Order: sequence, then C-alpha cells, then structure tokens
Amino acid sequence: MTGITVTMDDRLAEAVRATAGDDVSGWLAKLVRAELLRRAVAAEIACDRQHPGYLAWRAERLEETDGA
Repeated sequence: MTGITVTMDDRLAEAVRATAGDDVSGWLAKLVRAELLRRAVAAEIACDRQHPGYLAWRAERLEETDGA
C-alpha cells in the first residue's frame, strides 16, 4: 500500500478529526474512493453521450423506467 500525506489548515484538520473520530485515514480513504467513483461515472456518461447510439439507448431506458 502507498501512503499519502495531506496538508491542510488547522481549522479544517480539527473539523476532519471531529467528523472522522479515531480513524481519520479510513474516513479520508472512503471519501477519496467515493469521489474517484463519482468522477469515473461522470467520465463514462460523458463518453457514452458522444456515442452515436446514446440518444436511442437513453430513450429506451427512459421508457423502461417510466412504468416503474
């Protein structure tokens, strides 16, 4: 595993410690994983939207979910 050092101002560090409790590293790791996943999904969507069949695919999905 690789370690990462993060530098932040004291007020932000106090807020992180107050939120994360005893596991600051674990809390930050979850936060980073969630953000990386969010960005990966956004990139996938952006890529799909450039595909010629995207609009037809999207219309089909909307039809499927309208009845749900």
